[in-house]
Amino acid sequence: MTRPRHLPHVKPHPWLIRSKENRTMPQNILLTIEPMTAESFAPFGEVWQAAKKPDDHRIMEKTGFSCDGQTTVSVIWQPCADPCFHELERHFGVTQSFIQLAGGRAVVCAAPPSATDDPTDVPAPESVRAFLIDPAIGYSFRRGTWHSLNRFALDGDGATFVIINSDPNPTQMINYETSTLSIFTDLDNCQPQTAVHPTAFNTRFTVDVPT
Repeated sequence: MTRPRHLPHVKPHPWLIRSKENRTMPQNILLTIEPMTAESFAPFGEVWQAAKKPDDHRIMEKTGFSCDGQTTVSVIWQPCADPCFHELERHFGVTQSFIQLAGGRAVVCAAPPSATDDPTDVPAPESVRAFLIDPAIGYSFRRGTWHSLNRFALDGDGATFVIINSDPNPTQMINYETSTLSIFTDLDNCQPQTAVHPTAFNTRFTVDVPT
C-alpha cells in the first residue's frame, strides 16, 4: 500500500517550542479499575467479540479497524511492572487494536478523544479511566482516543499481546507531569516537535490494584 503523502493532522503548530522543566511536585490520581465491556469502552473505541453464538452455523463479524498507512501486525511482551504512569498518547491514522494472547490480568487506561487539529486540546486528568482487559476479547481505540502507552500486567511475569497498527503512525503525546506535548509525524521513525502546554498539570496516575 502506498504511504500517504500528506498528514494534515500533524502540521507544525505555530506555538511549538522547546519544553521547559517543571519542578513542582506532582499530584497523584488514583484510578479505579472497571471491566472493559462494549458499553463501558464505547466512548473510547470498540471491543472485538462474537456478539451472537449460534450452535448450528458459523458467524463472521467485521470490526471497525481502519488505517491510513500500511497495516502492521506485531507481538508485544509486556513485563509485570508498577501500574504508574504520567503520559498518554493518541494516534491520528489508525484505530490501534490489541488482542491478548497470554498472561494474567492486565489493565489499559484511556481518556476521551479531543480535537485533532488543536495540539493543546488534551483530556482533563480527571477524565482518565482504567479498564481491566478481558483476555477473551480484543479491543480497538477510536482514532484520536488518548490512552496509556503500556498495558499494565498485574499477575505473574507479564502478558503477551498482538498489536495491529499503521506505518507510518502519526501520534501525539502529553506528559502530565511536565506538561510537555510531543508530536510525531511517525512515532517509530522520527524525532518529535515538543512544546509546553499552557496548563501546568503536575499530575501522575496510579492504577488502584485490589489486593
